[in-house]
Amino acid sequence: MSRRPPDLIPHQPPFRFAEGKGSTVLVLPTTGAAESFPQPVPLTLLAEAMAQAILHASPPEDLQRLRLVAMDRVVLRQVVHPGDRLEVECAPEGHFGRLARYRCRALRGGSLVAEAQITVGF
Repeated sequence: MSRRPPDLIPHQPPFRFAEGKGSTVLVLPTTGAAESFPQPVPLTLLAEAMAQAILHASPPEDLQRLRLVAMDRVVLRQVVHPGDRLEVECAPEGHFGRLARYRCRALRGGSLVAEAQITVGF
C-alpha cells in the first residue's frame, strides 16, 4: 500500500489559503466557516493562520521534519470577524542551526490586526 504524500498545509480548516506571493499570503475563511466561527475570531486561530502562512511564504524542503517550536509576542491589535479577508506577511528574522524565526503580521485592508514572532524547526 502506498502512502499519500502530505498536504502542504497539515491543518487547513478553518482557514483556506488562496494564494501566496513572496512573503505575503492571502487568507480566507473556508466556505461555511462564518456560521461556525465564534464572534469575534479568537487570537489563537489568527496565530495558527500566521504560522501556516510560513509554509507558503518559505516552503520547507522536508515537510515531515517541520515543527512549530514557539510563538512569541502574539498580539491582537484589532478585532477580526468571520468573513474578514486577511493578508499575512511573513519575514525571516534569522536562523540558528535548524531553527528559523519569522515575524508575521496579519493585515485587513492594509491595517494591522495581529502580529507574532514564530519559530519553526526544519
